[in-house]
Amino acid sequence: MKTESVQCDQSYEEYTSDEEDCRSKASILSGYLNGDTIRGRIASLGVAMGRAVVITKDDDIKKVKEGAVIISRTASPKLAVILSKVNAIVTENGGLSSNAMVFAREYGIPALVGVSWLTEIIRDGDIVRVDGIKGTVEIEERKKLRRVK
Repeated sequence: MKTESVQCDQSYEEYTSDEEDCRSKASILSGYLNGDTIRGRIASLGVAMGRAVVITKDDDIKKVKEGAVIISRTASPKLAVILSKVNAIVTENGGLSSNAMVFAREYGIPALVGVSWLTEIIRDGDIVRVDGIKGTVEIEERKKLRRVK
């Protein structure tokens, strides 16, 4: 399958589908960034807040500090080792019975799964509130980006 670059609301992204899908995705992402509530499926009950740590590869686990909220593409079993020091975990993929979600329930850590485009919406350092009762994630404070000269 060939991928192509499509201009989508003033940014370029790699897509395998047509421009209409790209615009739809950009519209949803724009809504999230402008205050819309991010929704997912509840994997573990509870409410927590903390600084987001976006994990896209195994080495990113080293960035996790006490009180962090894990933002990940999948509920990898490798996340289980750090669950004792995090406030919450939210993933784009994975099921309710994945290893990390089972451990989250054992530790009493709020957890959500199935949150589309999560790692594109939330940045490292954002302050997020995970509500494992309503099944929502809210960005309380965006991390300010520094300009590179």
